Amino acid sequence: MITIKKAQPKSRSRRLSARARRAVLLVHVVAGVGWLGIAAVTFALTAAVLVEPELGVVRAGYEFHELLIGWLARPASLLTLGTGLILSVGTKWGVAAHHWPLIKLVLVVVTIAITASLAPGWIAAAQASGSQSVGAQVNLIGMAVFHVLTIGAATWLSIYKPGGRIRWNLPYPRRI
Repeated sequence: MITIKKAQPKSRSRRLSARARRAVLLVHVVAGVGWLGIAAVTFALTAAVLVEPELGVVRAGYEFHELLIGWLARPASLLTLGTGLILSVGTKWGVAAHHWPLIKLVLVVVTIAITASLAPGWIAAAQASGSQSVGAQVNLIGMAVFHVLTIGAATWLSIYKPGGRIRWNLPYPRRI
């Protein structure tokens, strides 16, 4: 006797349950808003320290700046990145199925990479020489503005979701 096997249904990718998605989304939003707030505070702090004439206050301001970055901004940025990846993989949006999650991922990774590579040197230079290191101080203000803009752009992308789906398998035009 011949038996015919039924075709197995296509396996769906694993998606988060509604409860898990909401929980991860809550953590993602809180971490992202926290990161934006920290960026705004570091902007205000760095701008205030820029015009401060007393070296002791300048050094204390940058020590506080380092504490904000190390204890709050880094964890918030990494938590935002991690929960964003979980949401991308665990929902219909995907990491690279739509334009906006991919752009958000690039914004977050670039912001973290630039900050991790440049900010420590600028903070050390600003702490060491105080008001003589105007260049490093201005760079730190620019870095804070950069953070506010990129995190704000990522927030905008989350709300408006522009661009639609990415069409990865477009055929190349044939030339005759």
